[in-house]
Amino acid sequence: MTRIALGGTVLIVITVILSFVQYWFFRYQITDDSILIREGVLKKSQLNIKFERIQAISTEQNVIFRAFDLVTAKFDTAGSAQQEGNLPAIKSALANSLKDRIRAGNKLTDTEEVPQSQSELLLTLKAADMVRIGLSSDRALIFLVLLGPIFESLRNWIGTSVDDSTVLTAMDEPGFTLAGGIGVMVFVVVLLLLFLAAASIIATFLRYQGFQLRAETNALRSTGGALTKHEHAINLGKIQSLVASQNPLLRFFGCFRLQAKQASSGKPGSENQFVIPLCKADQLPMLENRIFSDKLRSFDLRPTSGAFQPIARNYLRSRFILIGLVPALIAISFDFMLLRSLSLTFLAWIPLSALVILTIYRKYGYATSTNGMVLRKGFLGYQTTAFLYRKVQRISITQTYMQERKGLATMRFYLASGSAKLPYVDVHMARQLRDYVLYKIESTHRAWH
Repeated sequence: MTRIALGGTVLIVITVILSFVQYWFFRYQITDDSILIREGVLKKSQLNIKFERIQAISTEQNVIFRAFDLVTAKFDTAGSAQQEGNLPAIKSALANSLKDRIRAGNKLTDTEEVPQSQSELLLTLKAADMVRIGLSSDRALIFLVLLGPIFESLRNWIGTSVDDSTVLTAMDEPGFTLAGGIGVMVFVVVLLLLFLAAASIIATFLRYQGFQLRAETNALRSTGGALTKHEHAINLGKIQSLVASQNPLLRFFGCFRLQAKQASSGKPGSENQFVIPLCKADQLPMLENRIFSDKLRSFDLRPTSGAFQPIARNYLRSRFILIGLVPALIAISFDFMLLRSLSLTFLAWIPLSALVILTIYRKYGYATSTNGMVLRKGFLGYQTTAFLYRKVQRISITQTYMQERKGLATMRFYLASGSAKLPYVDVHMARQLRDYVLYKIESTHRAWH
């Protein structure tokens, strides 16, 4: 106990010292057009963040900060892999001043009164929504990965503590049956699944409790969180694409998860996005119109919309040959000498791959309009991606040998938030669409960002 107490005391002292050092060497200044941040002890650095580059300002307020009316402000800028800079432990009034300054371009000072922005409540998530988010989230898989080392240690402990004779003796007991053993295994699996679901739901409550989505003059702002209050904002003009995703559970609930993607650096893991964790199907058109104004008013992001056109059926034959038939024949030819007749089991891959390819083909679709387009894809679920033509930075049209013979092509649209692919469409239509998109880009007076 003495060592534990001593270790805890040392840890607290070191934390306090590091906090004082960080505070002493951290300085910031707000100028007419930028925020200057200087920090570092041995290696000093100075960051100059221009207001015009800031896409959004987000705040976090934990329980301790809430008692002193403090927040941590984080700045998202175009092309950055993550928040480019942050101001820790500043007054909430100053954070609100920066939000209004960035949003309206006004030159406010730290002492000026900040006018309250007009906002409209668009979406509120309740306790039942928290349960839906938790059940449909992939957090359960993350928890399972984190529990992996624990399960491995438990397995090793059982292997060293329980010998084979003990297990055989237990199996020879009169009360032991195979059905009973299987029942115990099923009970353990169900218990584990319930634990993972409960952990995911609890994590959802901590992150999104009291979630509200509000629309302001030219931005969206979300707030939520139980212990730590999170506030995120995004300028509507900075949105590159809007992604609506629906996994099997979300399809069962009739809900969607939305991601408004901003410009990123293009590196893996550098995506900047504004997340709406849950919205109902009838709320999707309203949110889409808020983000794209009237540019995509005729569109419906719901994957069951009749506006989507299918891709060419040649996709089925091409993918079936490359993914289904050829791998199965190669596996059979290599393993026939060893497995003989058992190698024929690889033939089961052919109908299985055909079913998968057919499912993917049916979910591919696209819809075009005067100002933008929506792409649809999926396998177990759906994902629809909407973007404006003026946000496109580059378009590529490629053809394989088989596509060229059939007059087909694959289009890829490159945006600052990533790329979107449209495979197996008529090559003449692809070229006309490319030329039209380039025309829309050249004729617009608005910047892509």
